[in-house]
This record gives sequence, C-alpha cells and structure tokens, in this order.
Amino acid sequence: MTTAPGVHIITLGCPKNEADSQALTRRLKAEGIRVVEDPAGASHLLVNTCGFIEDARKESIGAILEAADCYPEARLHVMGCLVERYRPELEEGLPEVHGWYGLADLGALAANLKAEAGSAAAGLDPSLPASSRASIIASPSASHAYVKISDGCDHLCSFCAIPDIKGPYYSLSLSEIMEQVEGALEAGARELVFVGQDTTLWRCDGMDVLELVGLVSEDERVLRVRLMYLQPEHVDDRFLAMMALHPKLCRYLDIPFQHAHRDVLRAMGRRGDAATYLHLLERARIIMPDVSVRSTFIVGFPGETEEHVAALGDFLRVARFDHAGAFAFSPEEGTSAAALDRRPPALTVRKRMSYVSAILAESAERACRARVGERLEVLIDSPADADAPEGVVAIGRTRGQAPDVDGVTYLSGRLPPDVGVGAAVQAVVTEAIGHDLVAEPDAIEPA
Repeated sequence: MTTAPGVHIITLGCPKNEADSQALTRRLKAEGIRVVEDPAGASHLLVNTCGFIEDARKESIGAILEAADCYPEARLHVMGCLVERYRPELEEGLPEVHGWYGLADLGALAANLKAEAGSAAAGLDPSLPASSRASIIASPSASHAYVKISDGCDHLCSFCAIPDIKGPYYSLSLSEIMEQVEGALEAGARELVFVGQDTTLWRCDGMDVLELVGLVSEDERVLRVRLMYLQPEHVDDRFLAMMALHPKLCRYLDIPFQHAHRDVLRAMGRRGDAATYLHLLERARIIMPDVSVRSTFIVGFPGETEEHVAALGDFLRVARFDHAGAFAFSPEEGTSAAALDRRPPALTVRKRMSYVSAILAESAERACRARVGERLEVLIDSPADADAPEGVVAIGRTRGQAPDVDGVTYLSGRLPPDVGVGAAVQAVVTEAIGHDLVAEPDAIEPA
C-alpha cells in the first residue's frame, strides 16, 4: 500500500515521447504533485505508449499489462500514440486501465491526476490549447533535455502512419520553445536536443531553425544544441555551411535515408537514391570534416529484391555511417505500403537484416577506432555503473554521440570530487570498445 500520493511515469518509444513525458512531469510538479522514480511507491502509474510499428505496439501493451499485474493497488493511466490510434479497442480490451488519453489530452490528464493524487495545489485549468502537449521538458538529473520544436508530418511515405496519428506538420511557437529551454536549463541540462518529425522545416516569426539555434546558444548555460530527425531533401549546402558556423551546434546529422536503391525509395514515396545521398555525405564531410552521421534503413520492403539489397550494401560500405540501425518492414494499418504484394518471406528478411546490420556494425566500430588519439569534449551524463570497464569513473558523450541512441564515452583515470553530471571534460580517446569510446580527461569545465 502506498503511503503518499505520487505518480510514476513509464515512457516507451522515441525521444518525442520522452519530450511529452518530461512536459507532463514538469507540469505535475508545478501543480504540487509528486513524481516518483520508484513505481512501488506510486499511487498512480502512467504509461506513455508508442504505436508507430507492430513491435512498439506489442511493447506498449506488454508494459500496460505488466504495470497492472505488478502494481494492482495503483491507479493506471495510459497516454500517447497507441491511444490515439486504437482507443476504442484498448478501452474494450484493457478494463484495468482507469484513464485513456490521446495526444491532445494532456490538459485533462494533468487535471485528473491532480484530483486523484490529492494535490494541495489549486487552480489547474484543464481547457488548454493542443500545443500544451509540448510544454516545458527537462529531466532534473540529466545533462541533456529534449526540446520538441515541431510535430506532425506532411511527407507521405507509404510505410509511415505518423501523418495519420499526429496530423500535418506544425511548428511550435517561439515562446513555447523558449519556455521549454528555460525549464530545461533551470533543471541543469547543458545539452538541448531539438526533436520533431523534420526539424529542418521549423519556421516561426520569420526565423528558421538555425536562427533558433543561434538565439538559444546566447545563453551561457547552454553547452551544446543538437538537431535530430533531418530529412535528406532539406539538408543542402546552405544548411551544412550554417551548421558548421555555429560553435554550440553539434556537427551531427541524423538523416533517415531508409534505403539506397531508387526503385525501393520510389515505392516508399521518397526522393533520392544512392548517388544523391553519397553526394550529400561528401559535401557534409568537406564542409565539416569532423561531422558524425546517423541514419536508419528499412529492410524487406514489398518488392525488394536481392539486387536491391546488394545495392544497399554497396552504398552502406561507401557511406561510412558513424551510427545507423536497420529495421524490418512493418505493414502498418492505414498506410499504402500495407496493401502492397511481393513481400519477401520472413526468413529472407531475417537474412537480409543480418547482412545489413553486420555492415552497419563494422562501419560504426571502424568510426570509433578512427577516434583513438583525438581530443574531444565529453559531457558527463552519469557516474560509472557496474557494467562500465575497469578504471572508469564516469560515463558521458562526445558531440558525435546523441543520447539514448548512440554509443557512450567512458572516462577513465581521476576526476576532481566536485565534478559530476553536466560537467564538460576535454579528454583524449585511448581505446574503442565496439560502438563506445574510452578517454582520459585532461581539462574540465565545471557544470
């Protein structure tokens, strides 16, 4: 039995879901509601779901059932993309859940949690605009924070359900973003990670995303800004040149190419091909020799042949990605690709996944080995844990490593006792371990 009201939030899916959970966390705390780390000490559990692909849906439903089974005395609420897509079916099939909330329902959710959790604070207005679903975000113990600058999508990729789930693309206002930024910095974040369906498209009050980066960078508390989710057709020489000029903007390109063969890309509803993508990467590396590149690829798309996969493999070997992942095609309800025939057999897809993943793993490991001997800035994310290599005292990331999705940098040797999370360390890379780096600090900027 819980002794005091409190909410524990379980977040699944992408950094945009992390942004929504952190938005709600800060809002609840502002209303006097306890947000607790231990689910065993919570009177309320909230699961923030992902409904993007089948595996994510299974994970979300599994998390809901596990929460209900392990903590039966807590009141269970569920929010997010899965609810947006399948609310009637979920309400019928999961009666143990006390409340369901779609993407525009955070105002009602906060009001209900406040009433149920017995907060002493007063005056919450549940009639909030839809934009409130991307309110202030920050993790009080993290060196970084996600800042949602846009949502929705106008791209009509044949495999993607995001436009159906979240609607057309929209930019958050400058005031909403700056409110997020201030909340993140007050909570101790040093790196701001801008997220959206395509952050390159953000526009507001005559300002574009790179001008937004410049505005945010004027705050001395900001060490880094990182842009995630950049669609390839919007990353041109001007964008690359401006990225190179921003001292606080990470030289990091997160571009979901999805495939390299023209035939498959056209079936996906996407532009480009191997030649145009390699030209983009070549230009990026000429303009920013120290740039790190992340991407994602879909294997097993309907109509994909061995010739297409061989072409993808050739592209990946030349492209030399620092970080990348491969995913099997998932036929999503409501997408045009779900109705396509000539889907490769499951065994064939698994073999192709192994082939592509092996190339990507070797590319990432080679990129790490190439860093040995370099002196890089490392932002400390946490003390060393039990899984860290011997002699490691802290775990952090370089500008070429995004939180949660890339490798990490282990700091070995000694650090002053007052140096902790949020401190920036200049360190020399001494070793590469798979996708991770080991480095020894030689200069420190306190948090």
